[in-house]
Amino acid sequence: MEAYAPAGSYRPVCDTVVFVCLASASALIVFMVAVCFRNAFAANGYATAAVATNGAAGATAANGRSRCGLAPSALSAIPVLAYRRRGAGWAQCAICLALVRDGETVRLLPACGHLFHVECIDLWLRSHATCPLCRRGVVEAPVEKV
Repeated sequence: MEAYAPAGSYRPVCDTVVFVCLASASALIVFMVAVCFRNAFAANGYATAAVATNGAAGATAANGRSRCGLAPSALSAIPVLAYRRRGAGWAQCAICLALVRDGETVRLLPACGHLFHVECIDLWLRSHATCPLCRRGVVEAPVEKV
């Protein structure tokens, strides 16, 4: 009576184990790549989000993030002012982080009252329809009274 089986009898079992391990590893890699692509596209706003029109503010995604900037007509409707300092402090542009000096041209956002250098906020509003500080819509849709 032999205590051990012949060496050749383990060959099919070993092949099966190797095949199952390779198949599992391949499936895991494919799954991870799919998850990474899905997360990358969702983070950029390309997920299957419905696009709604928000008046002159442009299109926004269903999750509330802006997908495009203001129309040129809406941008030109935002007032441009010459900055005059009030009191002892200086205003600061939150986009470029520079101080706003007397006489510099600024845009005052009507919905929230924040002000920025014209060059800075125009660049921002070409790709966003919200204030860079408070994320409030720059051109608010009129509220209907019921």
